[in-house]
Amino acid sequence: MIEIKAGDTDKIKVQNKKDGVYLNDKLFDGEVIKIDDSSFKVFKSNKIFRVDVVERVGKEMKLKVNDHLIEVSITDHIDQILDKLGMNIAASAAVKDVKAPMPGSILNIIVAQGDEVKEGDQLLVLEAMKMENVIKSPGEGKVAKVHIAEKENVEKNQVLISFE
Repeated sequence: MIEIKAGDTDKIKVQNKKDGVYLNDKLFDGEVIKIDDSSFKVFKSNKIFRVDVVERVGKEMKLKVNDHLIEVSITDHIDQILDKLGMNIAASAAVKDVKAPMPGSILNIIVAQGDEVKEGDQLLVLEAMKMENVIKSPGEGKVAKVHIAEKENVEKNQVLISFE
């Protein structure tokens, strides 16, 4: 079981069982079709939703749902147990590299070699799928190297920034 939280909304409990997917203990009466590793179509109540994973850093994701950006966070069973035990305040994981979540073009580089960054700090702006996507730091660290330049085209999973 996982829990998904989007913005200030309540958490949604998601369970995958033999007879289907349950959302908050109710059987989901729609259909989900996987297009590729980061794209899905959801059919529900005679409506079609296209869902694309734009960016994923740890357990945080940025989704594009029919041209609307939504930021979500996911907690799994282990996270929930740690939370119940009062151990949910974990130290930030050491960051090694930030990679391109999708192919695109670098519009703006916000950090430089030697800069200290915290989790969530803006690193660069990547234009992909005709949208500007701000790439943020997944943790604390010092920028060791910026591997790209502005206006450069990048491929999915290409290393953009390395940390010490």
